[in-house]
Amino acid sequence: MSNKKESPKPRLKLSDFYFADKHAAGSRMPIILPSGEDSGEWLLVRGPDCDESVNASRAYTRALFAVDDQLSALKAEAEESKNWYEYNVAKEDNTRGLNIDFITEIVIGWSLDEDFNHDNLRGLLLQFKGLIDQVTRHHAAMREELSAK
Repeated sequence: MSNKKESPKPRLKLSDFYFADKHAAGSRMPIILPSGEDSGEWLLVRGPDCDESVNASRAYTRALFAVDDQLSALKAEAEESKNWYEYNVAKEDNTRGLNIDFITEIVIGWSLDEDFNHDNLRGLLLQFKGLIDQVTRHHAAMREELSAK
């Protein structure tokens, strides 16, 4: 047995509980090419626990509910006919822009040589649709990580 006294654990400061600033600063997300290979480039994505991300998430959710309301008659037809093709196409058409709007609010930078701005980001997302899923998964994983703690 040791006679050493364990030193008390250092007390936390108020700032140790501040997460919003860290989330607002973002985290790097590697850009994976359609082949599955890491491109060596990255996007800087805000975490879910900052005002900007919370506001973007709320706006996205409100817009999704509006799309659901707008497509309710088409959904009822699909349920009755068991043919979901038209509904699924309409839902995809109406949500793609919402996803891009959300991503342009939470992505705040990149490693690419071109200037980062919302127009350039939108152009990239329109050309590389798989990137939308990558950013969405990255942001969701950050949210799950917060929930697990």
